[in-house]
Amino acid sequence: MSSEIRLEVIGEETPGRAPAEGSAALQLSADSLLTLRLAISTPDPAGLEALRHARRSILREEWTLGREPDEPSLESAIFSATEVSWTVPLTQRQRCRERLVELETRANRALRDLRRI
Repeated sequence: MSSEIRLEVIGEETPGRAPAEGSAALQLSADSLLTLRLAISTPDPAGLEALRHARRSILREEWTLGREPDEPSLESAIFSATEVSWTVPLTQRQRCRERLVELETRANRALRDLRRI
């Protein structure tokens, strides 16, 4: 097992819609929602604690510094011990994926800090 926390994309789904690939389906509207699903891979239980710490840190920043207009809050993401599920506007897909990369980076930094203690 890797010594770092990893968030790996396992799926992107548009809730309530059938897959449109290879069909004559209409293009999704700009206000459509997308559910990002990521698997959580941690080296040990301390990895989950580091991920929780990083999430709380990002949420504190959102609450104190604010977010960009229409930017979804990480608070609406659903976390389990093995997966993250976050339903966001389709137009914010890239920004939300960037936020999840930031979460992974901060979680790994927190894990390194926990191991030094």
